[in-house]
Amino acid sequence: MSSYLTRCRDLTCLRANDNHLLVIAADSLGGIGSKPFDVVQASPDVVGHFALRVPLMEVLAAGATPFLIVDNLSVEAGDYGEAILAGMKRLAESLGLADSIHFNGSTEDNVMTHQTGVGVTVIGLVSNADFQVGSSKHGDRLLVAGYPKSAPRHRVTVDDPDILELRQLRALRAHSQVADIVPVGSRGIRYEAEQLANAAGLRPHFDASAGADALALETSGGPSTCVVFSWRGTDLAQLAGCVTAPLTPIGWLERE
Repeated sequence: MSSYLTRCRDLTCLRANDNHLLVIAADSLGGIGSKPFDVVQASPDVVGHFALRVPLMEVLAAGATPFLIVDNLSVEAGDYGEAILAGMKRLAESLGLADSIHFNGSTEDNVMTHQTGVGVTVIGLVSNADFQVGSSKHGDRLLVAGYPKSAPRHRVTVDDPDILELRQLRALRAHSQVADIVPVGSRGIRYEAEQLANAAGLRPHFDASAGADALALETSGGPSTCVVFSWRGTDLAQLAGCVTAPLTPIGWLERE
């Protein structure tokens, strides 16, 4: 069975047949919510939105179409758990995953919980031709879409214009001049750019004059508020129809 499984950065890939892969992404969240011991206070629907956002972004960035969401809530199934699920489902509906068949999961109903905990797994399907991990080439430019933000350092809201939306990510993924895309997590832009480069046997060159100094490359991207991607275009105006979040060039890719 192990011959069918591969690891691609934070993704697990399972070969479904000769032409398709199952792409699996997972993330967790803890201490963020409106329970008494939560460190960062946030409404449960917002918790659900951002908990699901991360693995959804990872699956979409790889070129896959998500079809199953597994939500493991370390909270009760009553009003609080339902509010978290409502936030997840509103986000999922934007991708056409409105039917309950696209969700599975569990809650904690045996003991009383005083702090929020959420685990989410997303599974998607992609053809070999559309799988984009490791597709970057020497000379591709490196850009960041959105700004890295993470609580408690930043106030992270669903409608923040500095945060890349799922629809914008999908538009980037469909753009013919965009190659590999990596959502930025807690390790920051520099780390994710290096992962993107390594997947293609390349290395990133960060250029202050290109705009790298405009972003804190080590700042946490929290719930994937931005992505780093490789691009083969020459004019940023070509991406204007895809992204309304800020676009920042940070360098390019070169051979080792």
